[in-house]
Amino acid sequence: MTDNKVQFNIQRIYLKDISFESPMAPEVFTNMSSTPKVGFNFESNITNLSDDIHELTLTFNVKAEVEDKTLYLVELKQCGVFTISSDDKDLKKRFLNVHCAEIVYPYARENISNIIQKGGFPPLFLSPIDFHTIYQNELDKRKDT
Repeated sequence: MTDNKVQFNIQRIYLKDISFESPMAPEVFTNMSSTPKVGFNFESNITNLSDDIHELTLTFNVKAEVEDKTLYLVELKQCGVFTISSDDKDLKKRFLNVHCAEIVYPYARENISNIIQKGGFPPLFLSPIDFHTIYQNELDKRKDT
């Protein structure tokens, strides 16, 4: 029988990479004719640094466009290093993909909003992400294939 105890520790939360581009500046600030369309996507990646130490990287791409012209583009990698000790491998994976992502995401959201605002645009408030549902959907997809 496996022991469902988890020993968990946040070692570090950090910004690994950030990029901001505004190819239409400064014209965009005087010639904006309509509301921009903003889209974003993200992915997560887990790197095992040792048996119990893992790096979670959330990578975001945010793009704002007006009439197929890019107003700004943000690329960000927000990371966390976590110690997770558990004999239950599934529980460990869930912890990394759900709980650790929930810890790192607010830092990414704040950094994205800040850099957009520093670029001269209104801040972007990203909605919360349900990492539990995303993880469960991935597990369900893998069962079906």
